[in-house]
Amino acid sequence: MTEQLTAVGAARSGAGLQAAGSCQLRAVDPLVIEACGDKIILSSPRLARRLSVGPAIAGIVLQGRDGIDPAGLPAAVLERLCEAGFLIDARQQPDPLESPWREWGTTAWSFYRRMRDTHFVSKGTPEAMREYVDRIATVPRPSSLRACASDRILLLPRVRCGLDVPFRTVLEGRRTHRHFKDEPLALDRFSDLLHYTFAPLRFADAGELGTLQLRAAASGGARHETEAFVFVFNVTSVQPGLYHYDNIRHGLEPINENVSRADLEDITHRQGFFQNASFGVLTVAMAERMSWKYPHPIAYRMMLQNVGHVAQVFSMTAMALGLGASLTGAVKESVAEPLLGINPPGELITFALACGKPVVQPEDGLPYAIRLPRTAPDYY
Repeated sequence: MTEQLTAVGAARSGAGLQAAGSCQLRAVDPLVIEACGDKIILSSPRLARRLSVGPAIAGIVLQGRDGIDPAGLPAAVLERLCEAGFLIDARQQPDPLESPWREWGTTAWSFYRRMRDTHFVSKGTPEAMREYVDRIATVPRPSSLRACASDRILLLPRVRCGLDVPFRTVLEGRRTHRHFKDEPLALDRFSDLLHYTFAPLRFADAGELGTLQLRAAASGGARHETEAFVFVFNVTSVQPGLYHYDNIRHGLEPINENVSRADLEDITHRQGFFQNASFGVLTVAMAERMSWKYPHPIAYRMMLQNVGHVAQVFSMTAMALGLGASLTGAVKESVAEPLLGINPPGELITFALACGKPVVQPEDGLPYAIRLPRTAPDYY
């Protein structure tokens, strides 16, 4: 809930707090100040409500970051700011923030707050629906295809490998594999994994929304904003290097032939995933595909959820093909973006995926690094 505070409104609010006139004040910490159009919004993980204020009142709160003397400031304004919790007694020792914001910080909290209770267009509101449809008709629809990264393409085979592994076996056998054998990956398996993870299996006519790709991974509104940039290290019949996967032509567009395992290891904070992996993928979200249809902040969260569906299809398909896969969100975007040739903020890196022939334990097929508990733990 967002309340509004103006100097006039504060002047009518009644007697000022005694504390506001008799002690040093400071702003609540942490404090988030957002400029939204002609409004300035104050909020904090410590407080349940947000406050809409004018520039003068926002200036008082900003001044309070280092402590302020109430003398000479409007008592009624200070009263309201104290009542709302944005100004507190400077002598007060705040309690620790509650989890998870204590660990995740104000950026994550602000994101969470902005996602809450998004106003969606309902079919029960004809006027709002007409406005939405008119907007869709007038704003140019983004293409579902990314512009070619190269005038050359390596077309991949469309011969499908056998996938006769029972579904229950796939569910029970999917694990995160971080250790791989330094062996070449068969081209057909590599090709199938890219196809089932990133390529359309069918198409749908959605009228004014265009022709939609229907992929194996779920995607809000079938926007399918995820693109794949593939780092090939040890795949039969494919030269090592960095490629963009063209999911319509089912081929690899060359970007940089001089990319190494060390480059991808550096981009992913040297976790070791790519030391022996046959190939890696950086997934990139073409954000406009989502924002064009969904002009709501919650669509950003949906976009991040969508790439989770993609990563799960990648991981489970790898298992069905007899391969191992892993994923990480620890990516140095500022290093990776110029390497890929993408344009933020419209194109956003979302995940790093690794794949290869897994090193497993011979007795149970579990990933090399997993150790089963030998004694009863204190708690689960």
